[in-house]
Amino acid sequence: MVKRGLIRPRGDRISMSNSMNGAGNNVDEIRYRSYLTQLEREQDETVKEKESTHREKLSKLITSQNEQLESMKKDFDVRISREAEQLEGKLAKVRERNEALVESEKAAGERQASQFHLQTEQRIENERSTGEDQIARLQAYYKKASDEIRHLSEKDRLRSRQKGSET
Repeated sequence: MVKRGLIRPRGDRISMSNSMNGAGNNVDEIRYRSYLTQLEREQDETVKEKESTHREKLSKLITSQNEQLESMKKDFDVRISREAEQLEGKLAKVRERNEALVESEKAAGERQASQFHLQTEQRIENERSTGEDQIARLQAYYKKASDEIRHLSEKDRLRSRQKGSET
């Protein structure tokens, strides 16, 4: 995990001889850094939770699609078998005509199955895109918030330095 935050170089420590305001600012700065670190951890966890939820939904959708396709194939196979049994009892002429109908039904079923598969893939892609958009918006939002917090922290640090140099 990449650590983010405001880290002060070692040589930039505030001496203990500063006035009480300087010490108070130091405590405030420590609290602020702690708050910033906590906020960043919460942001990271939120993004991870969203990614996990997205993966789970995507996995469930793919599993559901596969189950539906298998069910359709089984149902279609049963339908073809029944039609074939019925056709065996008829004359050759009727048998030929019914075989043509079976082929027609099979092609229509395959078209329906492929159309269903395409629609399902489009839904999966839409879900994936929506999830990625949400993650991108969250990341941009939290980056902006972190930048604003850093900026405010920098302003506070400059103010505390100016107060320290005035004394």
